[in-house]
Amino acid sequence: MPALPDLSLNERRLVELIFKNRGVARVDLAQLSGMTGASVTRLIGGLLDLGLLSDEPDRSGAQGQPRRLLRLQANRFFAAGVTFSIARMEVVIIDLGGSILATRTVEVTTGKPEEVAEAAEAAVNEMLAALSIVKSDLVGLGVSVPGNFGTASNLLKAHPFFPAFEEGRAIEAFRGAFEIACHVENDGTAAALGEYVFANKNAGDDPLFFIHIGHGVGGGAVIYGKPYRGANGNACLPGVLYPYDQPRPSGQDLLATLKAAGFYLRDVEHMNAMPAAAGSLVSEWVSRAGAQLRQAVRLATAFFDPARIVVGGRLPSGINKRLVETILSEPIEGPSRGLLIAPVSASQLGVQAGAVGAGCVPFFRAFFTGAVASSGSPHLNGRRPIARSPIA
Repeated sequence: MPALPDLSLNERRLVELIFKNRGVARVDLAQLSGMTGASVTRLIGGLLDLGLLSDEPDRSGAQGQPRRLLRLQANRFFAAGVTFSIARMEVVIIDLGGSILATRTVEVTTGKPEEVAEAAEAAVNEMLAALSIVKSDLVGLGVSVPGNFGTASNLLKAHPFFPAFEEGRAIEAFRGAFEIACHVENDGTAAALGEYVFANKNAGDDPLFFIHIGHGVGGGAVIYGKPYRGANGNACLPGVLYPYDQPRPSGQDLLATLKAAGFYLRDVEHMNAMPAAAGSLVSEWVSRAGAQLRQAVRLATAFFDPARIVVGGRLPSGINKRLVETILSEPIEGPSRGLLIAPVSASQLGVQAGAVGAGCVPFFRAFFTGAVASSGSPHLNGRRPIARSPIA
């Protein structure tokens, strides 16, 4: 496996501050991080040597000698992300700025997860070659999984639309196929992380709660800069509010509603090409689903007190926006007297949230503080563990 930077906790803090502020001067970094100027200078020197940062003049228009800003070099490291629809998977390469550099759609014609993983690996290798990216600059692979996890972090139950994951071998298959670090994440958590890192222009939107409308109704949360996964990786699932034998605010429910009216679409990705005649039916569904989602918004506010609730997933961006408009069309009673409902908005990443979120996972694990413990770490204060000789 290619060697990747092993950043200390304080190096991660600096990287995160530079990323979230879209460029920071050294003197401001010292104040924001609580470190001494000498520590910042020493750590920044190492990050510049890695090529992770650039040191550029501030062209904001101020007179006199421009101060210099540290920024993340988006094209220094890359990540791959994989998401799934019913019969295909989307494989992408993204840079450290969240831009999708290449994408491949691969048909899934087998129920064997090993063959699915091998097809994903072939797509990644093809895109890296086309982009002239060496594999050592690929931080890792993120896989956004449409299912829930068991107590040993193995896939326990996939969505029934995804038979390649039904036997629970998908995690091992992906980790075995790739020579790079492979991180498998719940699709709602991956989308929430992608939204938080790459679409959250306001650093104050933390905690962030994501309502993920895919084939089901999932979700994810980022709290104090860390994804909140729960004990087994299955936290933040608002779908439990909507019984399976009743109408639900899910993509599968919308597909079934359209099919019953004679509009057959194989998957939610085909909704952008719906005939005009289906417009009134979709409007009716949005009105009902948006009203149902008010309950999820109220409970998410009560349980997490988030700075923002985002509605997104695999539905077209236009439908997500209409769902939010419907949610907010009537007053929602707060969880307690004097407490307001959290702000609600549609995902800025839209249908790309899954792919970008999956690719974000290895970046987050490699470079951001939310992926490491904040106390008891041998990397604390920029110090790495001292190598000890084995005791005979």
